[in-house]
Amino acid sequence: MKKYIIELIGTFFLVLIIGLTENPIAIGLGLAVLVYMGAHISGAHYNPVVTLAMYINDQIDLKESGKYIASQLTGSVVAVYTMIGLGQDSFSVVSKTTEIQSFFVAEILFTFLLVFVILNVALNESLKGNQFYGLAIGLTVTAGAFSVGDISGAVFNPAVSFGPSLLSFIDPQVIGSNVSSSDFFVYFLITGIIGSVLASFLYKKVLK
Repeated sequence: MKKYIIELIGTFFLVLIIGLTENPIAIGLGLAVLVYMGAHISGAHYNPVVTLAMYINDQIDLKESGKYIASQLTGSVVAVYTMIGLGQDSFSVVSKTTEIQSFFVAEILFTFLLVFVILNVALNESLKGNQFYGLAIGLTVTAGAFSVGDISGAVFNPAVSFGPSLLSFIDPQVIGSNVSSSDFFVYFLITGIIGSVLASFLYKKVLK
C-alpha cells in the first residue's frame, strides 16, 4: 500500500507545482525532490508512461502497473481540485502551435528522452546506487519544457493532463479555456505510449 500512497503524493505535488508555477525550473527541481523522496519506496514513477516502460522492462507486473497508474491519476485529480481551492482557475496543457505535426514530434521526442534517461539512471547496473538520478530526471524535464514548451505544452506525462481533462469534461468552465477533455487521450494514447515504447525497447534490446 505504501507504494501507491507515494505514487499518489508524488504525482499530486508534481501536478500542483506545474499548475501553480508553469515554470520549467520550479517543475524540474520539484520533480527531482519528489524522485528522491519516493524512489526507494515505489520507484518514483509519477507518470503512467514511466510505469509502462518499467512494465516493458520487467520491473513491475501488469496488475501492479494498473494500481500505480490509478494512484497517479487520482493524485492528478486531487491536485487540480487543490489548485482551484488555492485560487488558480486555469491550467495550460494544450498545444501552443497550429502545426499538429510539430506537436506530435515534440511530445514524442521528449517523452522518449525522459523515459530513456530514467531507464538508464535507474536500471543500468553500472550506475547502480548513484545519487544523481533525481537531478538527471528533473533536469531532463526542465530542458524539455524550455525546448518545446511553446510547441506542445511540454507535458511528457499523461497524469499531468488527466486531472484538468477530467474536470473539463465534468464542467468546462471550472478549469478555464486552456484544456479540453480530449487532451489526456492525445498525450497518453498517442505521444505518451509511442515515446515510452520506443525508449523502452531501445534500452531493453540494445543497451541493457
